[in-house]
Amino acid sequence: MSPYRNDIFSKSGTLSLAKVWSKTCICFISLLFLLVFTGCVKNKIGTAKKETNHGRYGSEFPTRNASDEIEEITRSVKKVYSVSHYTTYQFRQEAKITGYQIQNGTYKKAAWGVISTNETVFGTATVIGFSNSQVALLTCAHIVNSPDTLINYFEPAGENPTRYIQRFSVKEKQENWVKDISSCGSFQILAIDIPNDIAILGKKCETLTDTVVPFSYPSGRAKELTWGSFVYVFGYPMGGMVVTRGIVSPAAKRPMGEFSVDALLNKGFSGGIIVALRDGVPNFELVGMVITVNSSREEFLKPASGQPHTPDWFPYKGEMFVGKSDNIQYGLNAVVPFESIIDFYKTHRQDVIANGYNLDGFFLEGNK
Repeated sequence: MSPYRNDIFSKSGTLSLAKVWSKTCICFISLLFLLVFTGCVKNKIGTAKKETNHGRYGSEFPTRNASDEIEEITRSVKKVYSVSHYTTYQFRQEAKITGYQIQNGTYKKAAWGVISTNETVFGTATVIGFSNSQVALLTCAHIVNSPDTLINYFEPAGENPTRYIQRFSVKEKQENWVKDISSCGSFQILAIDIPNDIAILGKKCETLTDTVVPFSYPSGRAKELTWGSFVYVFGYPMGGMVVTRGIVSPAAKRPMGEFSVDALLNKGFSGGIIVALRDGVPNFELVGMVITVNSSREEFLKPASGQPHTPDWFPYKGEMFVGKSDNIQYGLNAVVPFESIIDFYKTHRQDVIANGYNLDGFFLEGNK
């Protein structure tokens, strides 16, 4: 073999080893980078799974699955509806019925018609006690507090400013029913606070055939909720069970822990409980109750019911009536903090106990 060919082979061999060494270095560096990157990812995932707020309510979405705990809470939340039965007396304007005739009882002879009517209000209640076949629920006062009388007036005619009574309704009886516990019958009001909109219902169920699951999570402290605290809200809007979420905005002055939530609530959420997580799942605590969903009422003119449809481009010339509609202001909700509910119970405790119910375990345990 000539020196020339040996020289070329040597050079070719040197070049091959360089390529192999270069590829080896690249693979080693890539493997090292992959190991470092994988270690960083594992550290980040491990940190994200740690859910602790050091004894505070969280302001972040839970990183652990809370479906089982939420489902357990829903078993304690019920739909409540109150039906008030009225006898309504109707009068003509020329009868000139005023409050004087109502007081002395002569209005009955002047009535041209007497009918029976019902007024139904529905909302949400939570089972807070179940012992010896006695069931107790927490709800809003306005759901179960219907007026004893209702009066509708004629508009003043001509120069006479007197407003004469058109209809006068007297409440004959009221029934408070709870969905899924219908076998108990109508519930009675054990205690009620109209200004703060809180009520406790109770019933001894002699033939209970339904499953009753009391709320089992501890009571919390609304005063410890801060800006952005994350909460869940449970209720029965439009008759169906719904759980939603919201963010807390503390009130400017909050001696009892007053706050509001931005949750998108509809009518029927009144009486729905609000729970927060302290140090993450499964540490739910009851911090408040929804009392009203803010709305504004608007009046508009409408045709008489049963009138045929008129095309939009034709003017309507028939009889007109005043209609009303409620526009819900989503995200603005009135809430009662649990501290106020505890004070309510302390004030009415003797009345509740006198009716055979002792709810100290629910209201006072851990809140002394």
